[in-house]
Amino acid sequence: MSGKSEPQDWSLASREKRPSPLGTTLFVGLRAADAVLQYSLLRQGWAADAVTSLGGLTIPTIGAGPLGLTPYGAVLSILAVGTSFKHVVWQLSISEQEMKPAAAIAIASFNTIFNGANTLLSAWVLTSAAPTDLSASASISEAILSSPSLIAGVGLFTLGLTTELYAEFQRKRFKSQPENKGKPYGGGLWSLATNVNYGGYTLWRTGYAMAAGGPIWGLVVGAFFFYDFTSRAIPVLDRYCTNKYGESWLEIKKRTPYRLLPLLY
Repeated sequence: MSGKSEPQDWSLASREKRPSPLGTTLFVGLRAADAVLQYSLLRQGWAADAVTSLGGLTIPTIGAGPLGLTPYGAVLSILAVGTSFKHVVWQLSISEQEMKPAAAIAIASFNTIFNGANTLLSAWVLTSAAPTDLSASASISEAILSSPSLIAGVGLFTLGLTTELYAEFQRKRFKSQPENKGKPYGGGLWSLATNVNYGGYTLWRTGYAMAAGGPIWGLVVGAFFFYDFTSRAIPVLDRYCTNKYGESWLEIKKRTPYRLLPLLY
């Protein structure tokens, strides 16, 4: 008997398919509120105040540009809105699983903590990926193109978010067809990696962190999610799918070369 314990699913996510109006309302509300919170941290100067209270120097975040922010601040606010949009669309249009109130609070809080860390680091001189010598009247696109970290970060964010949502819609369409009831899906983007949605999440989380706190913070966040998915989430889901789908799932694993990100893992 091995002394190695099985990975545990700590997300509180339910596998049961049933309506959950309370949990759904709570989750959607909390994720929408997070976009407002991240904007307020920048627009009201709360992020800069927090950094200053810890003895750090800050960059300007309030400006005459879009949303009353500097062009860089507007980019970060848009990224925060993107994360909330993705979660709301997933919950309302894709997921059929029960969203228990405890899970809604846990998942929403987890994402808000990471988004908040990004916002705080974006305001700190030592970590911020804000472009230098950028005119206050510059456009959002000019702000992005003036910083290598922003180019890479926004690019990874866009690729990851698009990949995750498109993959989820592909699986949803497959599952909605009566003849596919009880079958696992391994087509479309899922033919590139058995957990391509997790790969997309890893990419956009890495990109968001890089756009906010620079390449080092981006690598830290990317490594965290890569490790968490490969050591916990993927083994847990693999065990679940093996028990539920049996040989059909094993066949998908045989013909799909990667588990998380094509060419990487």
